[in-house]
Amino acid sequence: MKSWFISDIHLTDTHERNGNTLLRFLFYLNRNPQEHRLFLLGDIFDAWASNGPAFTRHYKLIIDEIVKLKKSGGEVFYFEGNHDLHIDVFWTKKFNIPVIENRKYFDIDGLRLRLEHGDFINPQDKTYLEYRQFVHRPLVEFLVHIVPSHFLKWLSESHSKKSRKKTSRYAIDNADQIRTQIRRYAEVAFAEAPFDLIVTGHMHIFDEYEFSVGSQKRVRSINLGTWLEKPRTLKIENGKIEIIDLDSFNFESGVPQIDLHHELVQY
Repeated sequence: MKSWFISDIHLTDTHERNGNTLLRFLFYLNRNPQEHRLFLLGDIFDAWASNGPAFTRHYKLIIDEIVKLKKSGGEVFYFEGNHDLHIDVFWTKKFNIPVIENRKYFDIDGLRLRLEHGDFINPQDKTYLEYRQFVHRPLVEFLVHIVPSHFLKWLSESHSKKSRKKTSRYAIDNADQIRTQIRRYAEVAFAEAPFDLIVTGHMHIFDEYEFSVGSQKRVRSINLGTWLEKPRTLKIENGKIEIIDLDSFNFESGVPQIDLHHELVQY
């Protein structure tokens, strides 16, 4: 089984370039769904909260392909980011796709993996950590589920636009510092509980790092960066770890076009 990991697409519209790339990738997985395991490590959509129709209609083509993968025998895991919040009421309750708020460990092809969005990589970002704590309060979650989705979509997109602009500028100006934070976080995380590979996102800086533990143990850290810079996926197959640039990936000929008459998925 092939395991795929993607993060921080920040998709605003299915018809934009990265939306088209994501659809082609999902079409590729759905050729042989039982051969694939997909990990969505957060901020797949630039704004999504709860399960309102304003969100589900807007991203319908993407949603249909993810649901198809799950229903056809593939595996899908969704990690919440800071742009997709309280979404278990949609993905888990409707389609039995696990939604994970924090870190989680998986054993894949003989490798111990720690997976997470990456919210805690920068402990000095007090503003973000306070925001994260605030939006996960029970009262806020309750309100998110009852506020009309068209208003919530407008509010989420407004906040996301400002947040994305700030994050992108910070990443450009502080790339070396961010890489240091990602690598330090990996080492601290390993001290909490050992693993072979930690995969994160959130920081919008792609980074590969390897460090030694003892005389033999080699540990890897991969931060997937963001599709705003380049559409990447991490693949693990038979224990081999590979970073794939989807701009140059061979999806092979004959990938189906968008079918507007395929089986209707009820939301």
